[in-house]
Amino acid sequence: MALKGYVRQKDIAREAGVHVTTVSMALKDDQRLAESTRKRIRAIAEKMGYRPDPMLSAITVHRNQSKRSHHQGTLAWINPVSSENTDKIAFPEYFRGAKDRCEELGYKLEPLYFPDLGGQRLHGVLKARNIRGLLIPPQTHSRFHLEFDWSDFSSVCFGFTLSWPLLHLVTNAQYHSTRLSMRLLLSRGYRRLGFITSRETDERTDQNFLAGFLAEQQNLSREQCLPPHILEETTINEEPKRIRQWFDKHKPDAIIYHFDTLPVFLEKAGISEDACGLASLSLTDRDKGVAGIFQNDFLIGRKAVDVVVDMLHRNERGIPEHRFHFLVESDWVEGRTIRNPYS
Repeated sequence: MALKGYVRQKDIAREAGVHVTTVSMALKDDQRLAESTRKRIRAIAEKMGYRPDPMLSAITVHRNQSKRSHHQGTLAWINPVSSENTDKIAFPEYFRGAKDRCEELGYKLEPLYFPDLGGQRLHGVLKARNIRGLLIPPQTHSRFHLEFDWSDFSSVCFGFTLSWPLLHLVTNAQYHSTRLSMRLLLSRGYRRLGFITSRETDERTDQNFLAGFLAEQQNLSREQCLPPHILEETTINEEPKRIRQWFDKHKPDAIIYHFDTLPVFLEKAGISEDACGLASLSLTDRDKGVAGIFQNDFLIGRKAVDVVVDMLHRNERGIPEHRFHFLVESDWVEGRTIRNPYS
């Protein structure tokens, strides 16, 4: 027996003069129905106050996850660079994780290159291939804008490089990653912790790594609070000199860094691994012997697919009114570049 005031799909079907199967398809935005029919039925459902039954939705999700999914559709991976300028996928671990999750859920992941197509042509390609879900990897530079009609698509971006539109995003828990690093280094007996990143990297991460460093300094004495060093030019000719000046002035006994080529700069500056501890905030490999943060890019890619697929199921399209951030925790990796915890 239906609860008083509870609107069922069969109630909507009666009001719309269609079969209940048609209502179900319209509420799922099934492309096999005419758009006018889908809009009319959804308008009737909204007017009647229809809300999906959360228990039935949970049962459906459980049933779908307990068996191997058949083909559900295609999601697009929107590469930020032209296919002529690269022979590989941008951010391969994100892509590998996303592809892995797509296969589990019955989706295909197809790379498309935004610079090759442009907004209008890309929109047409996506519509023609019935692709409704978009994954947007980090862009080539910070504060990036993508001019595109987003209204037909469920989209999620990776990280903070996309300034417009403000899509839901998935990324590493960057602020916490720095704080975790500092606490571990302090537990190993380091007392003067330095921080080095580049201006571009700092902007690309919305200053989250730097914010974690500055926040954690509030727990230290004034003598332990070293100013962060921000690389402006990131050239091998100039930056090592500035790093050497900063190092000699502030005498860090360990450096936390978010700039992949920093070890090369330190060597050029005459600062050996024995001079201070080193902890990276962006390890790409757990087995290189360098200590630091492994951001779990593979898991971030998987989570992005979950977000998009959930949006597709809820028929959430376009630029969201309220943006959500989904943060994936890091793993700490031991390495030769800091003191052994048992020494």
